[in-house]
Amino acid sequence: MTRLINITAALGSLVVVALPLASSHAQSPASMVDAAQTCRDYGVRPGTPAYDTCINRAAAAYDRAEPGIAAAEAQRISDAGNLCQSYGIAPYTLGYRECVTTEIDRRALRSYEVRHVPSSDRFGFYYDVNGNVRDRNGELVRVVPPGYR
Repeated sequence: MTRLINITAALGSLVVVALPLASSHAQSPASMVDAAQTCRDYGVRPGTPAYDTCINRAAAAYDRAEPGIAAAEAQRISDAGNLCQSYGIAPYTLGYRECVTTEIDRRALRSYEVRHVPSSDRFGFYYDVNGNVRDRNGELVRVVPPGYR
């Protein structure tokens, strides 16, 4: 009976030790350098509470080969810091850190949101729901009269 207890304890401790290692994500040095540059380009200063968050999120996006997501993360974190400063909260305080964290989470990119991406032709033009022609930036190119829809 004690042998069974020892085996169970050994397997349990192995699971406890291996679980954090399985969920950790080590970023490559190249992605860390790119993330640091991206965060600085978007105005997130080294040494601020949001800088480490920006580096980690942008580096993870670079590791997934998604530089657009990395830039969006850096922009979102920069906007959160600027918004909290506009509220008059002093930087490097607990209130500022909580404000930045709240604003970052509020603006989080939701992976479960359904987004309609219209199909476009080879020139980048597409038709919106009203039948109007729009360019790749969403600007209206030509209005289709209601009688032709």
